[in-house]
Amino acid sequence: ARIQRSLLPAKLPKIPTMQLAVYYETARRAGGDYYDLFELPDGKWGLLIADVSGHGTPAAVIMAVTHSIAHSFPNPPCCPSQMLNYVNERLCNAYTSDNSTFVTAFYGVYDPDSRQLSYACAGHNPPRLKRCADGSVFSLDGVGGIPLGIDEGERYEPITQTLQAGDQVIFYTDGITEAMNPAGQLFGLERLDAAIEDCNLFASGLIKSVLDAVDEFSEGRPADDDRTILTAKIS
Repeated sequence: ARIQRSLLPAKLPKIPTMQLAVYYETARRAGGDYYDLFELPDGKWGLLIADVSGHGTPAAVIMAVTHSIAHSFPNPPCCPSQMLNYVNERLCNAYTSDNSTFVTAFYGVYDPDSRQLSYACAGHNPPRLKRCADGSVFSLDGVGGIPLGIDEGERYEPITQTLQAGDQVIFYTDGITEAMNPAGQLFGLERLDAAIEDCNLFASGLIKSVLDAVDEFSEGRPADDDRTILTAKIS
């Protein structure tokens, strides 16, 4: 577990026009959730969140492999589709073809000057965006594809979303929305949206709001899956 956590960013960067906060919790000592940040040319930043199928040590091993592949990308990973295509091909070639393991992932590249987020998605939960300017909430689900590690020939397409000052973006793994209460009900998107309703919160406050809502809903039931939240507050 300590080795796995050492693969995660030691601290979050200071990105102009984007305030970040993160929460990472494994259901067991080690797990399959993964998040990362990449400093790119021209002041841009890459944001990656991923979730390996399964739990515990086997998922942690593939998480470490995914980290290694992502950091071996031959050039700065400035194009979300190229990054996911690269990781997918290498997972399929050497690691997942014989064991039915797969990895869901969302990779976005943020331009602080234009506030544009270009992204591609491989079967991962689309981030939720709370637009405080008009009160709307929607998913970043303009493109999608199957998880990484299933089909070597899969090609992921990019799309760009322009963010606005005041936007709240919640990147998360399914351990959040699939948290269960003692009655077997799922936390779900509706409760997640309610937890990010307050536009006066900073990035860290958004995480606390979500975790408090999950804890209240779960009524003390232990987590069945890893839980990762990366929040971004746009200024």
